[in-house]
Amino acid sequence: MNERDADMLRAEIARLLQLYPELADDEVLRADMLDGETQMSDVLTHLIREGEDAKAMKEATKTQQENLKARAQRFERRVEFTRELMLAILDAANLRKLELPEGTIFLRNNPQQVVGEPDATTLPDDLVKIERKPDRKAILAALKEGRELPGLALSNSPPSIVVTVKS
Repeated sequence: MNERDADMLRAEIARLLQLYPELADDEVLRADMLDGETQMSDVLTHLIREGEDAKAMKEATKTQQENLKARAQRFERRVEFTRELMLAILDAANLRKLELPEGTIFLRNNPQQVVGEPDATTLPDDLVKIERKPDRKAILAALKEGRELPGLALSNSPPSIVVTVKS
């Protein structure tokens, strides 16, 4: 199923509705007529299957990503462990630098850092970042109350598809 097939089906449906305008008033008759005269059911069934296959692939990909993330975390822990062990060995040997055939290991003095978890509610204003961002719920409520906001308006959301699959 591709976009061309969908376009052809839409054109066929439009043609039938133009030939039989009475179908516009009767949804049951329209559904029966379109089912009998077009491949609409076959196309929609195919799309349901494609959607379910895509969901399964999405879940499989998500699982694989989680496995790869866990593996990367294990390697990261191994990197940290080897670096900590090298630091401990240099410290025990009272060395700041050691040149080896594989590489050079040396201690670097790092800049000072903040220790502890700062609490933004207790710090003075000059030591916190204040973020200004739109409150979409408040904007929606204001627009519903009739308040005019530049560049904003209410709109109906487009319909969405719900697919239930029989197990």
